[in-house]
Amino acid sequence: MEFRVQSSNTFSICLHGQPIILHRPEQPLFYIGTCQSSYDMRLGHFVIKHEIETKTSLQIQSIKEINPLQVYEISFIDENKSYNLQIKFIIDVNGLQIEFPRTSTSNYIRSVIESEEILERDEYTFDDSSQINLWFSLEAFPFNRESVRGCGLQFADGDLRRKILSIWVSEWYHNELYPNNDKHIHPSEHTTYHPQPMFQSSRGYTFCAYGSAYAQFDFSGENFHRFHFSDIPYRLELSFVGPSPTSRVYLPLPEWLHDGIILSVQGGTDIIDQKLRKMHQCKTRIAGIWAQDWCGKRITSFGKRVFWNWKWDENWYPNLTEKIIEWKQNYNGCRFLAYINPYIAVDGSLFEQANQNDFLVKRYDSKKTVYLIDFGEFNGAIVDLTNPQAFEWYKNVIRTNLIDLGISGWMADFGEYLPCDVRLHVNISGALIHNLWPILWARCNYEAIRDAGKLDQIIFFMRSGYLNVQRFCPLFWTGDQSVSFSSDAGLAAGIRSCLSLSLSNVLSIHTDIGGYFGRTIGRTREVLLRWCEMATFNIVMRTHEGNRPCSNAQFDNDEICLAFFARMSRIHAHLKPYSRQVVQKAYEQNKSCLIPHIELQYFFGPDLLIAPVVKSEVDKWKVSMPDGEWVHIWTNKIYDKNQYEIDAPIGKPPVFYRSTSEWKSLFEQLQYF
Repeated sequence: MEFRVQSSNTFSICLHGQPIILHRPEQPLFYIGTCQSSYDMRLGHFVIKHEIETKTSLQIQSIKEINPLQVYEISFIDENKSYNLQIKFIIDVNGLQIEFPRTSTSNYIRSVIESEEILERDEYTFDDSSQINLWFSLEAFPFNRESVRGCGLQFADGDLRRKILSIWVSEWYHNELYPNNDKHIHPSEHTTYHPQPMFQSSRGYTFCAYGSAYAQFDFSGENFHRFHFSDIPYRLELSFVGPSPTSRVYLPLPEWLHDGIILSVQGGTDIIDQKLRKMHQCKTRIAGIWAQDWCGKRITSFGKRVFWNWKWDENWYPNLTEKIIEWKQNYNGCRFLAYINPYIAVDGSLFEQANQNDFLVKRYDSKKTVYLIDFGEFNGAIVDLTNPQAFEWYKNVIRTNLIDLGISGWMADFGEYLPCDVRLHVNISGALIHNLWPILWARCNYEAIRDAGKLDQIIFFMRSGYLNVQRFCPLFWTGDQSVSFSSDAGLAAGIRSCLSLSLSNVLSIHTDIGGYFGRTIGRTREVLLRWCEMATFNIVMRTHEGNRPCSNAQFDNDEICLAFFARMSRIHAHLKPYSRQVVQKAYEQNKSCLIPHIELQYFFGPDLLIAPVVKSEVDKWKVSMPDGEWVHIWTNKIYDKNQYEIDAPIGKPPVFYRSTSEWKSLFEQLQYF
């Protein structure tokens, strides 16, 4: 990367001899201004509006070379001399960093995203954020010469060119979610639980924006990638090796995750006993039982929900502490997993405790009024994770009510529902803290496990996320797909989002087997079995009953399902030595366990090619083979680079191993399962 100064008011930065950043008077690099912004939230969906009030270009006032290592400080000013920014451009062998002036607010944001310790602030600390919007652009190649991928958990096709993305943590909106297409809920396209202000270009660079404000990444133009930030980020990066090292600190996965399937079961201790016995008799390899309703249940029109008061419900799950020990002893180390999120129901005892201690997020227009959210026929409050005392209290809830009970893992759900019209302990706008909430939530779970000394034994998994969240959360899942073959919202969307997130420095990603959401349709057996095939060849294999369990086919619905899940669990457990190495190499090489090949086809580690069947009533599937020789695991037939139509009856998905793999003998045995 080369910095070129053409004149006192013109410069460019070139990548492989081609401009990637260009500033000249008639084509400014930066624009700055103000917007009238609104963030309307309903059920975790945001309708966001930014009406531009002022927008003016920044022109160069001076260019100063700081040292011969290509560190330049450029002074920019607008024509009215209202804004004067000193911006540093730092070029080294790894790429380019663009650093903006720091404030105490941006230093706090940076500490949440990158630091080991979060800076201390309180309600009396002055909020010195600029609230100034920034527009910025990169030079792009034509659509047929450059592709762009990443930006976190995205459900659209892999290449993001021609798309405009909102970098904002929210519920995922798709057309099947609300059958009446409620315009009051309908947000922008491409919403996601886990956005990342980061993408990879086929030109050979990774771009990352460090900040927490709402941003729009516009890849719709053929000549430019355009970006809008509703507050100035503290750093922009263009890197040849991915984001800075702080983005690539990963946590270990407990080895028991590879021992078999995690079965989603609800209904109490007796139901778990019955289902475990039944699955064990079928020789199912069971890594764990995941019981969302360990703390009680709530029935709404949406379906079966959990009672959000994070305490063991002894009436619903009698003798649970003894049973957790018994299940582990009787079923080859079977663990018990639970559920928690960062909200608490107003009709639970934890709400009373948190409210008395002033640990809850307040309304912006009142220092004393708790901000209550409608979560769908019940109200909940938000624990203020920016308050160190509230943070420690919630850590202790996790430590005491989950870890000390003997729970080995949990879904750490949600993280998207922080409104913007809130009053927080740190006295920073909700619009700047909103995207940081998943990081704070992940850190709370991580520290509870760390303080218990069980990082190598306990797992938690999240759907929400933002920049560097993987420093604290070792495992993610892709949220609430539909219980169908829908390309936009079902099985294919789950695969697509896994592969998208894999390009954002997240190593371990999985889906709910069978999906979660169903309003007008139930899950068929075919959907469930095809989804199970895909999940078998991944790091984690976990089912979900769905929001309406009685409408959905389940793993124990009939003899076909029982035998199928038992067999696939044994295949998953058989691959444990390979899976362990995949995880280890992913850590060492800073690459995801899942590597995209082509649309909906991917590698699990370096030696397995997976081409899941994502349509109904088909028994053949087109597969694109990569370079080298690949062996079909069910027939031992060898394929070289080309496209083929492969037999793919249910139970024998298109899966291939590299002919030169050191794990050849392990893979050869799969045909006998």
